[in-house]
Amino acid sequence: MKLELRNVSKFYRGKKVALSNVTLRLESPGLVGLVGPNGAGKSTLMKLLTANLIPSQGEVLLNDNSLIAQEKKLKASLGYLPQEFGLFEDLTTAQFLDYMAALKQLKSGSIRSEIDRVIEATNLQEKRHARIRTLSGGQKQRVGIAQALLGDPELMILDEPTVGLDPAERVAFRNLFSKNAHDKLVILSTHIIEDVQSVCNRLLVLDKSVVLYDGTPEGLMERQGEASLEAAYMRLMSAGGKA
Repeated sequence: MKLELRNVSKFYRGKKVALSNVTLRLESPGLVGLVGPNGAGKSTLMKLLTANLIPSQGEVLLNDNSLIAQEKKLKASLGYLPQEFGLFEDLTTAQFLDYMAALKQLKSGSIRSEIDRVIEATNLQEKRHARIRTLSGGQKQRVGIAQALLGDPELMILDEPTVGLDPAERVAFRNLFSKNAHDKLVILSTHIIEDVQSVCNRLLVLDKSVVLYDGTPEGLMERQGEASLEAAYMRLMSAGGKA
């Protein structure tokens, strides 16, 4: 799978610039970390890649053709976890996943096994029949990750997936995302720099609607002369993208 942004800009009402002239090429397999402060344009970028927004300027391509013209194909191969996602509180975990599987148009004969697979992958076995309103914040986050895994999608776009998880859970899910990226394209937006350093082979840093850095985590550490990615990231941000 290949996604491209060519000279993409996105403006909101009042001419607020969310993204400015961004050109990127994202290909599978790979795990891409997307970091930046609030308001940098990360969520806008992900909404453009999922066809939930249309560019104000430029174009977004899927396998060299217009993404918007292939929206149905995109949705069939996409696992998406937005930062704010709605859960039907009166459904059980299994019922909600069954509903999401139907929305994704998974084959009826495979839905039960898919639900079993993603429940096990997200360690929700004991909460399978629990109503979502009874789950903790971290458990609800795991339900969100589980629905993104349904159907073994070629493309996964995850916005702050480890928020609310304890350190051991974050490690487990980082490993899960890394495993999926062996033959897929996984885009992981996070404020937790440790998540990026440990599993991502590519790092995108956004700030004030532009891409400040596009390369490997190790490359940023070398460029900024720092031993940790968090220190290199902070130095980059304080310098406004300059080495």
